[in-house]
Amino acid sequence: MICNIRDIPVYYEEYGSGKPVLCIHGYSVDHRLMTGCLEPVFRETQGYRRIYLDLPGMGKTPSKSWMRNSNDMLEVLSGFIDAVIAEESFLIAGESYGGRLTLGLIYTMGNRIDGVLLICSNLPEGALPARKVIVNSEVLESAENDPDLKTFLDVAVLATPEIYQKFKSDVLPGIKAADQDFLHNHYQGAYDPDFQKKLKSIGFDRPACILAGRQDHWVGYAGVYELLDDFPRATFAVLDCAGHNMQIDNELLFSQLVKDWIWRVELNRSSRSVKI
Repeated sequence: MICNIRDIPVYYEEYGSGKPVLCIHGYSVDHRLMTGCLEPVFRETQGYRRIYLDLPGMGKTPSKSWMRNSNDMLEVLSGFIDAVIAEESFLIAGESYGGRLTLGLIYTMGNRIDGVLLICSNLPEGALPARKVIVNSEVLESAENDPDLKTFLDVAVLATPEIYQKFKSDVLPGIKAADQDFLHNHYQGAYDPDFQKKLKSIGFDRPACILAGRQDHWVGYAGVYELLDDFPRATFAVLDCAGHNMQIDNELLFSQLVKDWIWRVELNRSSRSVKI
């Protein structure tokens, strides 16, 4: 589906019905990163309308020259929410750069957000762990003629054929579809300094799940720990055997923690409907 926001035809896909869940992927990938890890969980749960969009310059959504930083991206996201979700309250799942945008949405419309899932968020920034590969398959080492293998190995923690196949279905297509010239030469991923300062004052008192990879040498795990005091209903977990693609590295634990988040969201909704 297409939703026109200003002069941008934003591509998105929807699954299910009920409570809207806005799923925001990371930088230089697309919606398939989120459908790949979240649909297996949500297909087991009724009552949720999952909305997966491609951010401008990524996937099937084109870039525009007027977009310069994350403030512009947040403006597009806000327009998309108004058009597709309208006045309903909703949930957000944001991965990596999508987590940065999620914090911006909490600041601008937090009263409408009933739950937040942050996956390998890169805000706030913290120290990075040393790169570590826990499993290195000999099968992959012998695949010297595979042009996509290096891209996988640059981020892999568990370098196995099974995880490589998942990477090729969920992550790699978005990387290949992205407008790399726009993302690396024209667009600045940061917010402007004034807005960045405002984000330090945000608070979120509804069910949250903040997940980080213990071996994530791209964005680390220490920085997001700083969010806990301002997220009093958050589960915080640092997953071993997980890098920046935590959702495919440690899929079993990731899925269980997402299910727990959904359970807490439903519990919160039920408690708010009880009249004393």
